[in-house]
Amino acid sequence: MGKKTTKQVPGKARPPLGPIVRSWLVFYNAASAVGWAYVLFLFFRHLLHTLPSHTWYEGVYGAVKDPLKAFLPLSLILEVLHAATGLVPSGVVPTALQMSARVFMVWGVAHLVPKIQTTVYISLFVVPWCVAEVTRYPYYVTAVLGIKSEVLLWCRYTLFIVLYPLGMFGEALTMYAALGPIKEGALHLAGIPSNLQGAFQYYYYFVLVLLLAWMPCWWPIYMHMFRQRKKALGKPSTKEE
Repeated sequence: MGKKTTKQVPGKARPPLGPIVRSWLVFYNAASAVGWAYVLFLFFRHLLHTLPSHTWYEGVYGAVKDPLKAFLPLSLILEVLHAATGLVPSGVVPTALQMSARVFMVWGVAHLVPKIQTTVYISLFVVPWCVAEVTRYPYYVTAVLGIKSEVLLWCRYTLFIVLYPLGMFGEALTMYAALGPIKEGALHLAGIPSNLQGAFQYYYYFVLVLLLAWMPCWWPIYMHMFRQRKKALGKPSTKEE
């Protein structure tokens, strides 16, 4: 008998992307990769100017805050729209949760609580975010263009093993460190209408609930990412008869 190859049948075939959609996704993913690379550049430039000082981490937030504050909310809107309209195969809810969590960490925690801006915890989630995204978005660019890159594929589905728990740990520590100043009322509320500022007396409980929910949720997501890795890096099976 001749050689027979078993074909993997996808769960749901996606229609081919049109030229306009393809061009937009290439532009968006390339621009996102550049944006995260720029944040990582700002981090390392800050290190070059502060090391070997033992307090190098105190200025990290100040070095990277402007681009993060600018493009994270925009990324949240665009990535949810991409998922909701079927431009990408990602789920709307997971995408919204991931991007909202990042916006919350930057605007809802680091910006609102000045006392935690000089802690080392900021670096513990910003750097993993950057490293993950400077490999993820180039991988998406090659995928849209139909180019196969084994290096980007491996990075996309391997670096998370270290980066995801490190980033989650940094986010949790940052929220925990923010609870004390929030309870004391040490919040940066400039620009928020005075009739809304009273609602922040309950902000301590809001952050506390999020922190308690944060901890048990990360492990199932982490395991799901391992299952995705197995599918992405596994070799197609073949049979000979």
